[in-house]
Amino acid sequence: MKQRLRRKEAKKIAKNIEERFGIKLSTEMDVVKVDGWKVILINDEPLLFEYEGEWFPTVLSIIKFKPEKGKVVVDKGAMPFVMNGADIMRPGIVWADKGIKKGDFVYVTVEEKDTPLAVGIALVDGEEMIGNKGKAIKNIHHIKDKIWNRFFK
Repeated sequence: MKQRLRRKEAKKIAKNIEERFGIKLSTEMDVVKVDGWKVILINDEPLLFEYEGEWFPTVLSIIKFKPEKGKVVVDKGAMPFVMNGADIMRPGIVWADKGIKKGDFVYVTVEEKDTPLAVGIALVDGEEMIGNKGKAIKNIHHIKDKIWNRFFK
């Protein structure tokens, strides 16, 4: 069931998203629940989701708005794992924004096509993401997960 957000709350969320991610959004927002997740729809598109009390851009937001910060690129071999919800491991990463700090929101694309696959939380700084072993990013939303499939089946 869709519920329209109050204008004041929608403005606050839009301002926060613009400050944190450089993404400018309309304040005409509806909230829906998808398997326990809160998702914000703008023009019926799932553009934000709530994770641990904060709003984050969905993969669709990343595709539409192409933020300049927080990008991590994985090799093609990592793609099926990322799309199945696996956390992103250092050996699969071929490039990472050096400005990323541990705890930052990041988005993951696949090399060559540069297609966004997932969004997550950095477990290490960007400069430490490329390596031989260990997790670098916690995958919190990805193509083909419950949020994605609810809108794009």
